Amino acid sequence: MEFIKFDPELCDECFKCLRICPTKAISFTTRGRHIIDDLCIKCGLCQMHCTQDALTIQLDLEKVQHAIKKGKKVLVSLAPSFAGVFTMKSPEQMATALKQLGFEIVEETARGAEIVSLEYEKFISAGHTDNIITSCCPSSNYLVEHYYEKTLKSVLPVVSPMTAHGLDLKSRYGEDHMTVFIGPCLAKKAEAVDHPNAIDAVITFKELERWFSEAGIVLSDLKETAFDTPVSRRGRAYPMGGSLWKRDLQTRINPKYKYIHVDGIEDCKSFLNAVENGEIKGYCAELNICSGSCINGPDVPSDAPSLYKRISLLTNYVEKTPFLPTDIPYVDDRLTSSELYQTFVPKLVNKIAINDHQVSEVLLKMGKYTLKDQLNCGACGYSSCYEKAVAITKGFSDIDMCLDTLRKKAESLQAIIFDNSPNAICILDSERRIQEVNPSFNQLFNATKIKLTYWPIAALVDDTIFEEIADSNHHRMSKKIYLPSVDRTFYSNVVKIQNGKIYVGIFTDITEAENNKDELERVKEETLITCQQVIEKQMRVAQEIASLLGETTAETKIGLNKLKKLVLTEGGD
Repeated sequence: MEFIKFDPELCDECFKCLRICPTKAISFTTRGRHIIDDLCIKCGLCQMHCTQDALTIQLDLEKVQHAIKKGKKVLVSLAPSFAGVFTMKSPEQMATALKQLGFEIVEETARGAEIVSLEYEKFISAGHTDNIITSCCPSSNYLVEHYYEKTLKSVLPVVSPMTAHGLDLKSRYGEDHMTVFIGPCLAKKAEAVDHPNAIDAVITFKELERWFSEAGIVLSDLKETAFDTPVSRRGRAYPMGGSLWKRDLQTRINPKYKYIHVDGIEDCKSFLNAVENGEIKGYCAELNICSGSCINGPDVPSDAPSLYKRISLLTNYVEKTPFLPTDIPYVDDRLTSSELYQTFVPKLVNKIAINDHQVSEVLLKMGKYTLKDQLNCGACGYSSCYEKAVAITKGFSDIDMCLDTLRKKAESLQAIIFDNSPNAICILDSERRIQEVNPSFNQLFNATKIKLTYWPIAALVDDTIFEEIADSNHHRMSKKIYLPSVDRTFYSNVVKIQNGKIYVGIFTDITEAENNKDELERVKEETLITCQQVIEKQMRVAQEIASLLGETTAETKIGLNKLKKLVLTEGGD
């Protein structure tokens, strides 16, 4: 099931999500980007660190709102970390707010945490394994199942506090009730799918914040309402991590183990590697993927205070919690230990078969000919160039998505051509604003030598051709244009790249050729005029000659006739 989706319009390809992803479960290629579900441990760190809000988690909010609107009885299991992340005068104002939204029963997941703690104690007391790892964090469970198969035997076979509380709620109030967990954790959404008999929907704190805003609820303005069931101090302190050990299990239950709390993905992986490799024995560890544990979950409200302020607020809340008799909540007899058990099994990771030769070929294409060429800068999201090459080989990344490779390309012959081309070249964004121009463009259109970045191209040249290609399915257009601003004629070529995200304009100055063409036309016209004048003159001369010839012929004829007449007259005498 896909829990996280990318919005390609919002994603700016900064690779921050990939850099933070502990299992590199994000594919970035020219074809798009997506979560590789087989590799994902649902920690939510990618969504937490995305500054563009391009990552969307699976939403249950509308389903819950619909159920309440239809009159269904809906119960809440609220993560105790709420006391540190929401702005309010008293934590009890949260219970009031949730009741106003339409929830019938509002309890804290701390009750489930105490139930789980009691089950943990049974296994810790038995001490059957060299090391023990708690199972309260679903992301750490997914991490072990995906990548640390040998360590699975050390994980306590107990459900999480959320699942335990969901089972508890249904056993006390009825299976027909809808159970909703509200907390800061993305992994709970995946866990709820794995345990459909316990929790029906999961809402994150950020989703709840939006719901409050839509409903016009301001927490600090509400009266206080007690939660429906009291809880233990130990259960309420779970979000800060380590509360399980605060009852001195080392001396009270099993002195065989050293009790530690491990939080943060790197520390968790380091501990699991040590267990997997048999480097340590006799440790009982509570693992939390989030650095700072659940109080620092990935989906807290946008105006949540700093981590240590959250810890301070939650600590005060825990310390004000009255002690329960024996500090143990009432558990319905119908909820048996067997229902609280779960089996952790290896999850098959889609391991695409590759070999060193394939990876070496990719490294060569990236320009990484020696180990010295492998900068391992991490800008692409991978910790090393080799890891990047492996991802490319598997189809999870592209060669061009490497800062060093792009830098080398920028310094290559292509860049030299761009800088030295006699043609004016400009590169525009989707809004047809200038991103980069070459020196020839500046020489022609930027006489004042000001910075043109983000200027609309229309301020400098006729952008009709850019508008035409933007509105068409063509990727290239050519057109002859005259620009009065510089009194020059250009042959313009425009190329549309990445479906209109980038436009490249190339302007070839053909003014001289056009002027030569005009001059040739002028000479032709003058030659024609001259020829016409010569012809007309010749015609006049011919006519004059003809006229003169005609007059002379007539005179000659008259003279000859007179002579003939005279001769004839003289002969008759």
